[in-house]
Amino acid sequence: MKSKNKPSLVIIGVGNILCSDEGVGVHIVNELKRMILPSYVAIFDCGTSGIAVLEAMDNAHKAIIIDAVYSGGEPGTVCLYTMDDMLQMEDKLLAFISLHQFDLISTLKLANLTNAYKMPHEIVLIGIEVKSLDCSLSLSNEVKKSFPKVIDAIMREIKKFGKFLDTG
Repeated sequence: MKSKNKPSLVIIGVGNILCSDEGVGVHIVNELKRMILPSYVAIFDCGTSGIAVLEAMDNAHKAIIIDAVYSGGEPGTVCLYTMDDMLQMEDKLLAFISLHQFDLISTLKLANLTNAYKMPHEIVLIGIEVKSLDCSLSLSNEVKKSFPKVIDAIMREIKKFGKFLDTG
């Protein structure tokens, strides 16, 4: 995926759509694909593949990752985490329980150690608190109701990045 023409901002949805709310990141990026976004934005459905996440982020300036989180909070709660936040919470792995084939924090650390990928200057995780991890293609009502908040958070990040591009 290494390309000089790659958009500067990548939005990456991750998750397992076979496990109800665990697939929320994929469902969100599918919603975004129906929207008109600035030309500097690219959208990726990376499912459960850590390598796909790294390839999607390679050479981007900023990455927004959308994923399910389980921290014991109210289902449907939307939280934004910076890379520093994620690293500080590393010991509290319950905040990032995942059914993916990869652990996001370990994958990002490995990418930084190997230098196989040029990681973005800024990585943001938009996490949606799950209710159900049952074997189902359907999302819980609480998670479905969070979509407008998630989309708003993504649009704020896109707008903030657009201002960065205008001044840079």
